[in-house]
Amino acid sequence: MTFFESLRLAIALGLTLFLVLLRFDSERITRSDYFRYRTPWMGPVSYYILVIGFAIGIAIILPSGRAQLFLTGGDPGNTAIVMLAFTAIALLNGVALAFLRYGGILPLPIELLPNRVLGAAANAISEELQFRSIVLGMLLFAGVPAGWAIALQALVYGLAHRRLWHDRDWYFLAGSVLLGWAAGVATIETGSVLPAIVGHFAVTMSLFAFAGGRLRQRPI
Repeated sequence: MTFFESLRLAIALGLTLFLVLLRFDSERITRSDYFRYRTPWMGPVSYYILVIGFAIGIAIILPSGRAQLFLTGGDPGNTAIVMLAFTAIALLNGVALAFLRYGGILPLPIELLPNRVLGAAANAISEELQFRSIVLGMLLFAGVPAGWAIALQALVYGLAHRRLWHDRDWYFLAGSVLLGWAAGVATIETGSVLPAIVGHFAVTMSLFAFAGGRLRQRPI
């Protein structure tokens, strides 16, 4: 490996570590004093733009970056099947949460729907780029076996949900780890991060559709 190849790899690893640490502190960053006195959407939008920018940078720096980080379309037939399966499981999870925790379905108020759709889409893209594209891709690039790489990135993804630790919300904490594992499997099986993004969005919107009326009802 030449000096420049080593330098490119070191930069890619540094950016990957930065993105993981950024996710661990994302809530504090987007609600910091700097954004508090500006428009409410500026903090989250700045965070998502930063994540996408770093993901593009890593893909450019890393050899065969787009393929290594699953930033390709994958096989269309296989990808569509995985998306449909992921969406079906997401709907079942939303119904199960509504009945098991709250005893019935209470959808999200319609006036909050546009805000939640945009937020769910941005969050799905951001987190899947961070963990299923970059972290998973870099672990595989480092030679970690696929099964271990999937499990490790899922565990780190679960640990990144700091608010769930404090609330001791074991349902959502375990759910985040399972989501990370399922998204990792979908990404490797299809060769694309797109099914994971769609599945992540479907999971979030299913929760809003069936139990959103009992979750936070203020605009984000």
